[in-house]
Amino acid sequence: MKVKTDDLDYEIISLLQKDGRKPYKEIANDVGVSIGTIHNRISKLKKKEIINGFSIILNNEKLGYNLCFLILLRIDGKHVVEVLEELSDRKEILTCFNITGKQSAALICRFENLEDVQNFIRELNKNKYILRTVSNMVLKEYKNSSNVLL
Repeated sequence: MKVKTDDLDYEIISLLQKDGRKPYKEIANDVGVSIGTIHNRISKLKKKEIINGFSIILNNEKLGYNLCFLILLRIDGKHVVEVLEELSDRKEILTCFNITGKQSAALICRFENLEDVQNFIRELNKNKYILRTVSNMVLKEYKNSSNVLL
Protein backbone atom coordinates (compact mmCIF):
# COMPACT_ATOMS: atom_id res chain seq x y z
CA MET A 1 0.00 0.00 0.00
CA LYS A 2 1.45 3.33 -1.08
CA VAL A 3 1.83 5.90 1.71
CA LYS A 4 1.09 9.54 0.90
CA THR A 5 4.21 11.65 0.40
CA ASP A 6 4.88 14.96 -1.33
CA ASP A 7 7.69 16.58 -3.30
CA LEU A 8 9.45 17.80 -0.14
CA ASP A 9 9.48 14.27 1.28
CA TYR A 10 11.01 13.01 -1.97
CA GLU A 11 13.67 15.75 -1.92
CA ILE A 12 14.61 14.89 1.67
CA ILE A 13 14.73 11.15 0.91
CA SER A 14 16.86 11.76 -2.19
CA LEU A 15 19.40 13.80 -0.21
CA LEU A 16 19.54 11.15 2.53
CA GLN A 17 20.04 8.40 -0.05
CA LYS A 18 23.13 10.22 -1.29
CA ASP A 19 24.43 10.80 2.25
CA GLY A 20 22.55 9.32 5.20
CA ARG A 21 24.74 11.33 7.60
CA LYS A 22 23.93 14.69 6.04
CA PRO A 23 23.09 17.17 8.85
CA TYR A 24 19.51 18.43 9.10
CA LYS A 25 20.81 22.00 8.74
CA GLU A 26 22.35 21.22 5.34
CA ILE A 27 19.20 19.41 4.19
CA ALA A 28 17.13 22.41 5.31
CA ASN A 29 19.39 24.77 3.33
CA ASP A 30 19.29 22.54 0.25
CA VAL A 31 15.49 22.34 0.14
CA GLY A 32 14.73 25.82 1.50
CA VAL A 33 12.86 25.04 4.72
CA SER A 34 13.60 25.20 8.45
CA ILE A 35 15.56 22.60 10.43
CA GLY A 36 12.40 21.96 12.46
CA THR A 37 10.50 21.08 9.28
CA ILE A 38 13.23 18.64 8.28
CA HIS A 39 13.20 17.06 11.74
CA ASN A 40 9.40 16.70 11.67
CA ARG A 41 9.35 15.34 8.11
CA ILE A 42 12.02 12.72 8.82
CA SER A 43 10.22 11.71 12.03
CA LYS A 44 6.98 11.26 10.07
CA LEU A 45 8.77 9.30 7.35
CA LYS A 46 10.15 6.98 10.04
CA LYS A 47 6.73 6.65 11.70
CA LYS A 48 5.11 5.82 8.33
CA GLU A 49 7.92 3.24 7.85
CA ILE A 50 9.07 4.86 4.61
CA ILE A 51 12.48 5.32 6.24
CA ASN A 52 13.31 2.12 8.11
CA GLY A 53 16.73 3.15 9.31
CA PHE A 54 20.13 4.32 8.14
CA SER A 55 23.00 2.08 7.14
CA ILE A 56 26.50 2.11 5.75
CA ILE A 57 27.53 0.86 2.34
CA LEU A 58 30.64 -1.31 2.44
CA ASN A 59 33.21 -1.83 -0.28
CA ASN A 60 33.03 -5.63 -0.50
CA GLU A 61 36.21 -5.96 -2.56
CA LYS A 62 38.32 -3.99 -0.06
CA LEU A 63 37.05 -6.32 2.66
CA GLY A 64 38.21 -9.30 0.61
CA TYR A 65 34.83 -10.44 -0.76
CA ASN A 66 35.86 -10.28 -4.40
CA LEU A 67 33.57 -13.00 -5.75
CA CYS A 68 29.88 -12.37 -6.30
CA PHE A 69 27.56 -15.20 -7.34
CA LEU A 70 23.95 -15.43 -8.41
CA ILE A 71 22.75 -18.86 -7.30
CA LEU A 72 19.40 -20.21 -8.42
CA LEU A 73 17.72 -22.96 -6.42
CA ARG A 74 14.93 -25.38 -7.23
CA ILE A 75 13.34 -26.34 -3.93
CA ASP A 76 10.66 -28.92 -3.13
CA GLY A 77 7.51 -26.74 -3.18
CA LYS A 78 6.30 -27.82 0.25
CA HIS A 79 9.54 -26.67 1.87
CA VAL A 80 10.38 -23.41 0.08
CA VAL A 81 9.61 -21.11 3.02
CA GLU A 82 11.38 -23.37 5.49
CA VAL A 83 14.54 -23.62 3.36
CA LEU A 84 14.69 -19.91 2.53
CA GLU A 85 14.15 -18.84 6.14
CA GLU A 86 16.99 -21.14 7.19
CA LEU A 87 19.29 -19.88 4.42
CA SER A 88 18.54 -16.22 5.19
CA ASP A 89 20.75 -16.46 8.28
CA ARG A 90 23.85 -17.29 6.23
CA LYS A 91 26.40 -14.45 6.14
CA GLU A 92 27.38 -15.27 2.55
CA ILE A 93 23.87 -14.47 1.32
CA LEU A 94 23.31 -10.78 0.72
CA THR A 95 19.90 -11.15 -0.90
CA CYS A 96 17.45 -14.04 -0.91
CA PHE A 97 14.42 -14.00 -3.24
CA ASN A 98 11.54 -16.45 -3.66
CA ILE A 99 10.92 -16.29 -7.43
CA THR A 100 8.58 -17.59 -10.12
CA GLY A 101 9.62 -19.83 -12.99
CA LYS A 102 11.57 -23.07 -13.12
CA GLN A 103 13.60 -22.11 -10.06
CA SER A 104 12.20 -21.42 -6.59
CA ALA A 105 14.79 -18.97 -5.32
CA ALA A 106 17.60 -16.63 -6.31
CA LEU A 107 20.49 -15.85 -3.97
CA ILE A 108 23.05 -13.12 -4.35
CA CYS A 109 26.15 -14.16 -2.43
CA ARG A 110 29.65 -12.85 -1.73
CA PHE A 111 32.74 -14.99 -1.13
CA GLU A 112 36.41 -14.43 -0.47
CA ASN A 113 37.67 -17.30 -2.62
CA LEU A 114 36.57 -20.19 -4.86
CA GLU A 115 37.00 -22.74 -2.09
CA ASP A 116 34.38 -20.89 -0.05
CA VAL A 117 32.04 -20.93 -3.07
CA GLN A 118 32.53 -24.66 -3.58
CA ASN A 119 31.92 -25.43 0.10
CA PHE A 120 28.79 -23.30 0.15
CA ILE A 121 27.34 -24.99 -2.95
CA ARG A 122 28.20 -28.42 -1.53
CA GLU A 123 26.29 -27.52 1.63
CA LEU A 124 23.31 -26.39 -0.42
CA ASN A 125 23.32 -29.65 -2.36
CA LYS A 126 23.29 -31.66 0.89
CA ASN A 127 19.88 -30.20 1.78
CA LYS A 128 17.31 -32.86 0.85
CA TYR A 129 14.74 -30.22 -0.14
CA ILE A 130 17.03 -28.40 -2.57
CA LEU A 131 16.55 -30.30 -5.81
CA ARG A 132 18.92 -28.32 -8.04
CA THR A 133 21.40 -25.46 -7.89
CA VAL A 134 22.58 -23.28 -10.77
CA SER A 135 25.56 -21.07 -9.97
CA ASN A 136 26.51 -17.99 -11.95
CA MET A 137 29.59 -15.90 -11.21
CA VAL A 138 29.00 -12.17 -11.61
CA LEU A 139 31.67 -10.77 -13.92
CA LYS A 140 30.95 -7.07 -13.38
CA GLU A 141 28.37 -5.09 -11.43
CA TYR A 142 26.85 -2.17 -13.28
CA LYS A 143 24.34 -1.30 -10.58
CA ASN A 144 23.82 -2.70 -7.10
CA SER A 145 21.03 -1.27 -5.01
CA SER A 146 18.15 -2.82 -3.13
CA ASN A 147 16.25 0.45 -2.82
CA VAL A 148 14.31 2.60 -5.23
CA LEU A 149 16.40 5.69 -5.91
CA LEU A 150 14.41 8.95 -5.78
